[in-house]
Amino acid sequence: MMGSQPGPHERLLINGALCEPSDGSTYPNVGPASGQTIGVAPDATRTDFEAAVAGARNAFDHTEWPSDPTVRAAAIRQLHGALLDHADELTEITIAEVGATRMACSTVQVLSPLEMLPYYANLTESFEWTTSLGTADTLGGPAHRWIEREAVGVVAAITPWNVPNQINLAKVVPALAAGCTVVLKPAPQTPWTALALGRIINDHTDIPPGVVNVVSSSVPSAGEYLTSDPRVDMISFTGSTATGRLVMKSAADSLTKVFLELGGKSALIALDDLEDFGAAAATAVFGLATVCGQGCALVTRLLLPRSRYDEGLEAVSSMMSHTPPGDPSDPATMLGPLISQSQVDSVDRYVRSAVSDGARIVCGGRRPDPPMPGFFYEPTLIADVDNSMEVAREEIFGPVLVAIPYDDDDHAVRIANDSVYGLSGAVFGADETRATDLARRVRTGTMSINGGVWYGPDVPFGGFKQSGIGKEMGVAGLEEYLETRSFARPAS
Repeated sequence: MMGSQPGPHERLLINGALCEPSDGSTYPNVGPASGQTIGVAPDATRTDFEAAVAGARNAFDHTEWPSDPTVRAAAIRQLHGALLDHADELTEITIAEVGATRMACSTVQVLSPLEMLPYYANLTESFEWTTSLGTADTLGGPAHRWIEREAVGVVAAITPWNVPNQINLAKVVPALAAGCTVVLKPAPQTPWTALALGRIINDHTDIPPGVVNVVSSSVPSAGEYLTSDPRVDMISFTGSTATGRLVMKSAADSLTKVFLELGGKSALIALDDLEDFGAAAATAVFGLATVCGQGCALVTRLLLPRSRYDEGLEAVSSMMSHTPPGDPSDPATMLGPLISQSQVDSVDRYVRSAVSDGARIVCGGRRPDPPMPGFFYEPTLIADVDNSMEVAREEIFGPVLVAIPYDDDDHAVRIANDSVYGLSGAVFGADETRATDLARRVRTGTMSINGGVWYGPDVPFGGFKQSGIGKEMGVAGLEEYLETRSFARPAS
């Protein structure tokens, strides 16, 4: 396991300068694989947050950044090259502070998110910033009308700890492409990934001072410094639904625009015409392992046909038995640690509540034995779950799947839609037409059919109901950071 080691000396990025907090304070960064302090991070004060907002405000109001797409596209390509050059460093930081496996860093945790940069650089150049509506007869005579799209302004980007590189970039890059300026506040548990991004921007790109600011804090509520600041034009938040509600309330005072990507309790429906459940089980278990169950879009409710319920349970539990937790720095490890001891305790409480409610643990359901240092939990399958149980309705955010039997397709759809969330989902079936028709009936923002992968820089991501407001990535992800203005002048 990874033990105590010196961490990188990361600094805040405020208005084009790498700096220490105004009072010089730091806080410990704890490595999930060891449970030990691996270094420190700058602990910003309110003064630092206010300086970051002031820098972003000045850069938006008094530089050419918002008005020149060509400059922005070149800067994003420059940042892409710099991040590729530092990919190995970002991988080591992500393994250390997130507990992400080396395997996950080769995909969703580090390398895959970098694909966003060339996509948005190209989109910045090809996007229709001005659209003619032609000439129309009006009360004032013939008028030529057109639409212009421009940056919303200063963006406060508040990100979580589960896939920090991906979410940091999914907010910062489209915002930059749109012409916005940004203050990025990472989660207290994963400051280094965001601060490293700030350092790379400062040292290796021509992005003007103040366009990107990165401010870390040990105080979870420090985001309120941004959400309540009237100089901020938009809040882009990813995190829990409960915190999302607080963000909306804080933004309401100034009617600040919000983007919210929140929770999920997505269902995987395995249809009764499958030859076997291997592919469905692999999608659920391998997806779970990639982020140790700490992902909002994971399929964590397994809806299995009652007539083949035991067969489905066996397929999933067998795959879990070949996915033990281990050292995330080992290239062979698929399942790493949870982010913290409090997260381990929370996951274990959910598992105990399921048993109290009458469910059955098929495998896992405990910390590793013999004990491992760090914040590990065995991959867990809970069977005989009713959709009214707490474990079927709330995000567990750990390596836990719950299995629910269903009677027919209509019953499966009712169970899948019986949730306050609507973020993602999956359907597996031998008859592709039947599987696709059923998938369309599940009210979610993204849906995989027979293992199809929807994730990509060009694919909008966001959910229905309490899973959030708005879309991230794709053209829709750029448009979140834009305002639309309409103009008219007398036709000549």
